[in-house]
Amino acid sequence: MTKEMTFNGVDMSRYFRITNIVRPVGNKRSITTDDAPKLGVNIQKVKRGAKEHTIKFDMKTMTAMEMERLKHELAGVLNVLEPVKITYGDEPDKYYMGMPVDEITPDNITRWFQRSELKILIPDGVAHSTAYKRFDNPKVEADKIVFDLVNNGNEEAEPIITVKHNAENGYIGVVNAGGALEVGNRQEADTEQYKRSEILFDYVTNDGIVKGFADAKKEAGSLRIENNWGRPHLALAPGNSSGTISWEIPADSAGQKGSLNEYLWWRQICWLGAANEMGFMKINFKDSSGQFIYGVEVYKRWFGLECDYNFLVRGNNGPRLVQKWQFYGTHHDHQNSFNAERGWSDIQRRDDVVQVFWWGTYPKFHVPEIKGIKTAQIQIIIGAIGNNPMFSHLYLDSIVYRKDFVTGVEDVPNRYRMGSVVVLNSENDTVTVDGNAKAGDIVDAPTFVTIPPGKSQLEMYFSSWIKKKPTVTINFEERY
Repeated sequence: MTKEMTFNGVDMSRYFRITNIVRPVGNKRSITTDDAPKLGVNIQKVKRGAKEHTIKFDMKTMTAMEMERLKHELAGVLNVLEPVKITYGDEPDKYYMGMPVDEITPDNITRWFQRSELKILIPDGVAHSTAYKRFDNPKVEADKIVFDLVNNGNEEAEPIITVKHNAENGYIGVVNAGGALEVGNRQEADTEQYKRSEILFDYVTNDGIVKGFADAKKEAGSLRIENNWGRPHLALAPGNSSGTISWEIPADSAGQKGSLNEYLWWRQICWLGAANEMGFMKINFKDSSGQFIYGVEVYKRWFGLECDYNFLVRGNNGPRLVQKWQFYGTHHDHQNSFNAERGWSDIQRRDDVVQVFWWGTYPKFHVPEIKGIKTAQIQIIIGAIGNNPMFSHLYLDSIVYRKDFVTGVEDVPNRYRMGSVVVLNSENDTVTVDGNAKAGDIVDAPTFVTIPPGKSQLEMYFSSWIKKKPTVTINFEERY
């Protein structure tokens, strides 16, 4: 019986003809017991282990030399150091994560026809559905939303819960029969006299950077909108050494301009096409007279892949460098947090204390030089370095500005702003907010929920004062 098989994306029919695939029912079991007082034993522990598949196959070539060459090629395909995706033709809706174990010793029926078997260890012990099951229509009740879920697998599923906020919120609670997870603060208040946060400009949703560019003051040089990867970007226009735009921060609801307490979130892309490319992007906070207060910049002025990410503040003789980080301007996630798929950043100011996001961390800096100096505008500068080739991709994709602690109103800044997206991912036990890791939001020890086989319910709770419930979706792979 011939069966199709792929291993790490490679069609294995190139190397052999499968004659049988042995997949035991269930998993290996180990039971720990001790003697019962009178008869039998007491079960102390039952553990289910990995799965193990045995692939029986024939290899056929025209000559002995071709056979040995084919065996070497097969060894290269199977040379993996961690589990990879495996599919079988008779299970088109499932995949496994496995890797070879033991030797593969063929029977030499002839030099050009050999028969053997391959053992595959499935360490996580499950088959995964190739498609995620989606639930997005919960019942909305007074104090919660309730999902009726169906898991057709025979193992617990690990859900990815996405919460898009339609109003400010400070707490998310997830509860089902198997456990509970809390993020945020259940006691976080929405009303505190004379304080709240206000979004004063938002160029994030619905290709917002296009509107942002139209609204901005064009100060010098020329920037333009480019389109790559299905979305618009703000970039340096060809033929210009630099381009500068700025946004004046509008007055808050009390009619006051300028702020000492603020939050800026943006997405920027910094991806080199070659080691000799150079350039810079500056995000500056400026006062009402147009003088620099503080800001961050990406700067590359040397040959190579290393790029600087700098935090600067006003100094006695120009900007003072407070902190420098480095990254490689490649497309790899472990080298560059500003590649095409990511690039989310934020900065928060509390007068003379500034918190700068860097690669999942939130270091804070005390900078007395800026104490009492209010921010009045946000400035963006994108530029080249001399006659050197410009960054292939140096973009600003989106930006949103929030003023905190606006006096004279009752609302306070809440943990999850309107429009923010919180993802609770049980597959990798992470919590992210607008793409940034937020492990500190988890209450106590994390116990990420799982979905039991069959029909079940999952309830979600939010801050008691929330004005409009979030839009929530649940996706999970069924496992067998």
